[in-house]
Amino acid sequence: MSELSELIKINKNIENQNKEIIRLLKKIAGEDEDDNQVSFEYVTLDSPYDDVEFCEADDMPQVLDDSLDVGEVFFIEEDVFKLSIKNNEICLDNLTGSDECIDYSLAEIIANESINQNQSLEGSTVILTETTNGKLPQTIKKCIDAGAKKAYLPWKQSMELLGAPPQLQEMIEIDLYRTSEHLIEKLFE
Repeated sequence: MSELSELIKINKNIENQNKEIIRLLKKIAGEDEDDNQVSFEYVTLDSPYDDVEFCEADDMPQVLDDSLDVGEVFFIEEDVFKLSIKNNEICLDNLTGSDECIDYSLAEIIANESINQNQSLEGSTVILTETTNGKLPQTIKKCIDAGAKKAYLPWKQSMELLGAPPQLQEMIEIDLYRTSEHLIEKLFE
């Protein structure tokens, strides 16, 4: 079971526990379960995923559907980037916009490990960094629109997956990592 599936399952368990608590409170208060004199309402939090439509977008090219060579990594900041290391030279391409990359250190570590292991990353795989913190729904939509099939997300941002629609799991596989070393283990096992 993926970590996203576990988070969704935990969220459903919490909802069921809340229903049971309300039922017991009604029973303690002497209300019949069918009595509608006093109604309890659930507090619902607006999900950040409500404003994001997860469907095929025509305005963004499917830039992540090709395979990667050894020493290449797709990652996302504000835009989708591809970092390549060839002959000890770093080439950084913005595939979907014109913004500058702020921090590509994790992508560089992964590209170097790809060269050391002489192993390329799986095609349509993208690395998300902590720069996506607070913008995860929009970033995941960007991943899907760009053709990503798998995304690696920092563990610290896993709480942003709460409220994610269940069909998200069918659109993209999300895997969590704690540190750069943990991510390297997952990528090159």
